[in-house]
Amino acid sequence: MLEKQLLGNRYVIDINVAAIYLVENHPGNKYVTELLDHAIENKIKLIIFDFLPFRVFWILTTKWRIPKTEAERAIQSLMTIPTLDLICLEKEDILSAFKLAKILQHDIYDVVYIVLAKKSSANGIITTDTDFEVLCSKVNLEYVNPVPKHVLKQFVQYK
Repeated sequence: MLEKQLLGNRYVIDINVAAIYLVENHPGNKYVTELLDHAIENKIKLIIFDFLPFRVFWILTTKWRIPKTEAERAIQSLMTIPTLDLICLEKEDILSAFKLAKILQHDIYDVVYIVLAKKSSANGIITTDTDFEVLCSKVNLEYVNPVPKHVLKQFVQYK
């Protein structure tokens, strides 16, 4: 049973959520999968950067040491999600991200997800990064972290 229901119909998913969704033995997989499968079944748009699949591939193969052929199959399966939209950033978006990072006094790597969410009219961000909770509240976006805090603590041990 989902503890956190999605209130909207468009969500940005971050790199960690995408990677965890593809790796069954990751401690957060069952929570992420339950939420994303629910979103897919309910035709909720999931939005990612157009380059994110390549970064997920890098995480799978380099950080988590998943064989390249297996990681490639996982990325290919991610690309078959019917409600997945890939969005490209424009020059103005990048400049906006740097400006917003200064205003919010937050790192650019998180703030760029805020820019993507605003650009794509998303309701919020699905992430396992707890830093987003305050960040989303500052910019009126829904923060969705499907993984319980006690499970998040296990993430550092996952290799």
